[in-house]
Amino acid sequence: MSAATGIVLFDMLIRPFFKVAMKFPLIGFLILFAIYGVIAYVALKSAYLAENH
Repeated sequence: MSAATGIVLFDMLIRPFFKVAMKFPLIGFLILFAIYGVIAYVALKSAYLAENH
């Protein structure tokens, strides 16, 4: 499974919860930003560690 497939599957699982969060758009955006930020951090961290070892 590639990273893009994982992000799409994760998005499909989380999307119903964001329908409730979209009643408060700022909160929904911050949650979405945090989730994708964590995914990006883990991907960059693993790529950096793979490059150094």
